[in-house]
Amino acid sequence: TCRSVPPLECMKVLAVAEKPSVAKEIANILSQQSYRTQQGPSQYNRLFEFSTPYRGSQCQMIVTSVTGHLMELEFCDERHAKWKRCDLIELFDAPIRQRVPDDKRDIERNLEQAARGCHEL
Repeated sequence: TCRSVPPLECMKVLAVAEKPSVAKEIANILSQQSYRTQQGPSQYNRLFEFSTPYRGSQCQMIVTSVTGHLMELEFCDERHAKWKRCDLIELFDAPIRQRVPDDKRDIERNLEQAARGCHEL
């Protein structure tokens, strides 16, 4: 969802790339190689910040990235986790949950920090 932006406030936009190298290249192109780099909670997923034209006015753009799949799905019931312990047909209706694996928590915090105050993604 998009929040309305007061006319005098500079819009803040977050762009998320699928790899750190792609985030850097996007920042290079959109900023004409004139960006600031910040280190967030994830050592591999830097934040690139710059001002750029967007929808007819200047905006503050933040570009960052993820590395791999941020979310994973798992079965709620332990007996479904090992597929050989149940009838495979049960897996189609078995409840699942989404979670961020422990090794991706820094990337999750990086995205949360970068998204604060942004008007669009």
